[in-house]
Amino acid sequence: MNGMGERVKSLRTQGGITQAELAEKIFVSESYIALIESGKRNPSSEIVTKLSGFFGVSADYLLNGDYSGDDSLRVGEWRSLARGRSPREIEGALKLVRSFFDSIDDVK
Repeated sequence: MNGMGERVKSLRTQGGITQAELAEKIFVSESYIALIESGKRNPSSEIVTKLSGFFGVSADYLLNGDYSGDDSLRVGEWRSLARGRSPREIEGALKLVRSFFDSIDDVK
């Protein structure tokens, strides 16, 4: 398995989605996702862009394992936590996070 394939598989499993679900979201076949994850296929730049957008990470991270400042937000993890939640639940979570950061700012 290559580095990129490992990173795609890790992001996918952390997000709790199957290869079939990921394939559907980025408009490729399930077998193509399996080939990427196994390192037997290098995706085109278009597919790298779709994967990075879906997971909320940079293309640099997918290709090289390098984190950019945006990746520190762990957008993909936030997205997976929100998946299946109602708009009311998501808004409640946002209020909690905002309140938490406000309280930290008040201490400074």
